[in-house]
Amino acid sequence: MLQIPLGISLRESASFDAFIARDNSQALTDIKSCAAGTGEQFLYLWGAPGVGKSHLLQAACRAAQRGANRVAYVPLSQVDEFSPEILAGLGALDLVCLDDIQRAGGDAEWERCLFTLFNQLRERGAPLIVAADAPPTRLPVRLADLRSRLEWGLCYQLHPLDDAGRVQLLTESAQRRGLSLAEGTARYLLCHSTRDSASLLALLDRLDRASLAAQHKLTIPFVKTILVQDGD
Repeated sequence: MLQIPLGISLRESASFDAFIARDNSQALTDIKSCAAGTGEQFLYLWGAPGVGKSHLLQAACRAAQRGANRVAYVPLSQVDEFSPEILAGLGALDLVCLDDIQRAGGDAEWERCLFTLFNQLRERGAPLIVAADAPPTRLPVRLADLRSRLEWGLCYQLHPLDDAGRVQLLTESAQRRGLSLAEGTARYLLCHSTRDSASLLALLDRLDRASLAAQHKLTIPFVKTILVQDGD
């Protein structure tokens, strides 16, 4: 992977297999194809925080890397920490994923550099996947040419999981960690925690560490104890 300043790296847990698609199955299919260089050249993902946008972008980069491709994942949520020049040279890569692209809207220099990157990748036929918190028509983008580029490709709204999907996310994620999480315990977690996917996985991280430290299974009484401690 192209080395980007600030120690930006891909999460090891970011994989397509770890994403519970449900209502987002077509988006997942097209992202896989895009990452493999066999699908649409440009994809636009949008949705509320915690629905899996960052996960999918990082999973796409990891999948492309396995094919010896040169990739870059750029979280524009950190736009205040680096300059638009970070985009220079990305047009020569095999896959570029830009996260939280709305954060660059309204900044003339960032918009100009993004427009240049779009054109460079398009001329080479290299794929680009971007994610935002709103559809392209609602982004605070002032550069008309950039706005038109953002409206070119396939656009998918990522939908949150229902409760059955959340239980599946928790139990399968626990299994990949070598943990046993009963469905009843997973449902207990849903009733006593924030329900978006990112928050649930962060809670599972916490429970994993606590289970290892205490050498205790993830039973409802044990989970309840940890949640009470977190609330102190």
